Order: sequence, then C-alpha cells, then structure tokens
Amino acid sequence: MKPTRLLVAAALLALLCGAVWYTRENPPVDEDAAPKVVEFEEDSLKSLTLRQAGEDPITVLRNADGDWEFGGGLDIAADDGAVGQMASSLASLNADRVVSENVVEWDPYELSEPALSVAFELEDGGGELQFGRDTPTGSGVFARLKGEPRLFTVYSYNKTSFEKSVFDLRDKRLVRIDQDSISQVTVEAGGQTLGFERENDDWTIVKPMELRADDFTVGDLVRAVRTAEMTEVLADGASGDYSFDRPLATVTVTDESGNHELVVANAGDTYYARSSDQAGVYGVSSTLSESLDKPVDEFRNKKLFDFGFDDPQRVEVRDGDVAVTIVRSDEKWILESHENRAVESEKVQTLIDRLRGLTATGFPSDNGADIAKYGLAPAAINATVIPQGEEAAPEQVDVSSPDSQPAYAARAGEPHTYEIEQSAAQGIRTALQAVLAEPEEPDAADSAEDGDDS
Repeated sequence: MKPTRLLVAAALLALLCGAVWYTRENPPVDEDAAPKVVEFEEDSLKSLTLRQAGEDPITVLRNADGDWEFGGGLDIAADDGAVGQMASSLASLNADRVVSENVVEWDPYELSEPALSVAFELEDGGGELQFGRDTPTGSGVFARLKGEPRLFTVYSYNKTSFEKSVFDLRDKRLVRIDQDSISQVTVEAGGQTLGFERENDDWTIVKPMELRADDFTVGDLVRAVRTAEMTEVLADGASGDYSFDRPLATVTVTDESGNHELVVANAGDTYYARSSDQAGVYGVSSTLSESLDKPVDEFRNKKLFDFGFDDPQRVEVRDGDVAVTIVRSDEKWILESHENRAVESEKVQTLIDRLRGLTATGFPSDNGADIAKYGLAPAAINATVIPQGEEAAPEQVDVSSPDSQPAYAARAGEPHTYEIEQSAAQGIRTALQAVLAEPEEPDAADSAEDGDDS
C-alpha cells in the first residue's frame, strides 16, 4: 500500500474513533423530550433517603404534624427549613437536557452504581433519583430515575443540593424558645448577674436593680440566645473533655414551657456550649459569648422621655424664673401661661424635639442622695410632658444648668442621674426662648410698599 493511502486511512480511523468518543460523551439530544425529571406536589412527599458512597443512609420522614424528623433511630431534631428546601428542590427538578430516551449501558455515565442517590416515597408511589459523573463541560451531571431508560443532565448545583450530612439537616438551634411567651431572662457573665422581665412587649431590668430598659437592646440579647446555633458536634451526650467549671456566660430564658439554659465556655480559641434543650457539647462562634457579656449600662434606656413620636397634649417648661405652659387646641399650639396667645407650631415642635431627644451619654450615679451634687436639687430646668390620651401619665425631667460641662438630668421620682451633652441642655433653653419671643411686627416701610403694590 502506498504511504499516502496509509496516512489517509490512519487519519480516517482517528476521526472515526474521535466521533465515537464524542457521541458517547455527548449523545444526540432528543429535541422533543420533556425536560421535567420529577414532578409532584411537595406536600405528598412522605420520606427522603440519601445514599452516598461510603456513608450511612440518611432518612427523613414527615410526621403526623407535617414536620420533618430523622428516621433510622436518630434521636435528634431535624431542621424543617433545611429538609424542606431539599424536598422543594426534588419536587420540581428540571433537566438541563434529555440526552437519550433509551440507554442500555449505564457504566460510561457512572450510573450503574451511583455515588449519590435520592430515594423518595410519595403518598401514591415514589422513585429514586441517581446522579452519575460530571459532563465533559463540568457544568452538569448525568442523572437518571432508577428503573427508567432515560438519560438526562442536570446542573451541578442540583446535585449539590442533595449532598447533605446529618449535621447539615439537623436542627442546630441550641435552645428552643417560644419568642412570644418569653417572660424572663437572666444572664451571668463577666462577674455580674443581669435580670430582665417582660410585660407585654416592654422590658425592665430587675437585676442588679430595677432600671428602665432599652427594648431594642434587650431584644437583641434575646435574639442572640434564641438563634444561637452549633457549628459542630464536639461530644454527644456527656461533656467529655470539655469543662464548664468557669463558663464565660450562663443564660436562662423563661417562656410558657419553663426554663431554657445555655452555658458558653472556652478553652483557648475553642468556644463551646451546652444546653438544657440539647444533650451534648457543641462548637459555637466566639461572637456568641461577646453578645452575652455586656455591662448593664448597655441595656439601659438612655432616653429621658418615653412619650415617643406622637405630639403631647401639654408641655410645661421652667428655666429659672421663666415658665411656660403650652397646650394643643384645635390643631394649634396655645401659650396657656401667656394669655392663651397662639405660638408658631415650628417653634413648639423644636422645643418638643429637644425634650424628646434628651439622651444619656452615661450614668454617673444610681444613688438618689447624689442628685444634689450633680446640680439637680434644685434643677436649673424642669420639663413636664403630658402625652395624649386620657390615661397618659405625666413625665417630668430635671436638667442641670446649661452652663455646666457636662450637664446632668434626672427623671422625677427616680434615684438615677443621667449624664447628657451640654448642648442638649442649651438646646432646651434656646428653644424655650424662641417660643416666648413675641411675633415680629411687620416693618412699616414694608407695609407701605405692600400697599403701593396693591
């Protein structure tokens, strides 16, 4: 045979082999095949079983209440959200493309003994979804339904959504608290004990003493406990080698079901916790202990007035020998103390804003006997606000001289002294003077010009 013919034959053979390989790797697409892999109502799903090579099967079952729980003797709670997301992914799984409607040999796609499969049981049947090797492009995975000849590809993230461990699917919350019925919280951390009580949606500090609480800050504390999650399982059942003799923080939350305790400790850079609701020791984030170990002042209500953003119905302010009483009447503000003359709403609003914005920058004393040494007995400025509503209780705040730096304030009937910015006290004085200022008379020349224009 001539060399030229031999070369041509070799080239044709190479092309043929390449075509065979390419056809096997990328079988022709049946354009008429439906891209839907499985389709069922998610509520009809009764169980899922994940089988991964080298791992024990994981089964989750829907109980009589419609919640997910582990099967196979696993006595731990399942994460309804994590399992539900996986169930949702299966219930509406679409193929990227249907490769073939009739495949006989599954080995080339690693689907004879798949590394991952998902068996599912429905109210009226079930099936098993199997995942094979990656497609040549790496963006997809070959897959099939067991017992069916159809071969399709799905996107890689579809497979990833089922590559889950028991830890991935378990309820990682360390305590299970009913947020709506929480009534008490106690925190022992940093050598102090803080106690909080809730009535309706209002929090009060009760330890180390009774103090007004900042609802948002206490709410953040409760949220940190309620949403605290394990990052890993360190010891099942017993504490093992993890000591809780000197914990960083111990928190007890009381709801309608009783007390829930969370204890956080550390050994070097390892932070761990135990809980009354979960047997064992679990790794946690270092930020958990940081959110629990805060001084009492961070939880205190720093606002001097509680009347909020609604305009009050009556405001009384005294600054030395100057005193005013302002009332709301027919959508207007009236200076009751000054012959009921009308006053500009803008000026009154500025004064109300100055009172509303009084905010503590510190708490120098909680001893009522100390109020005098902070210039509050008697006070230079006294303000009383009566909110709207028949049952609204008056609020009275005393403020030290605006000339002092810093200035101080106190709520009537309470032993606590609040440190405030000097500018806050000066702002009250300035706003009060603006309210008392007589309305400016129009300039005579301006009046004459107005008359000429007319």
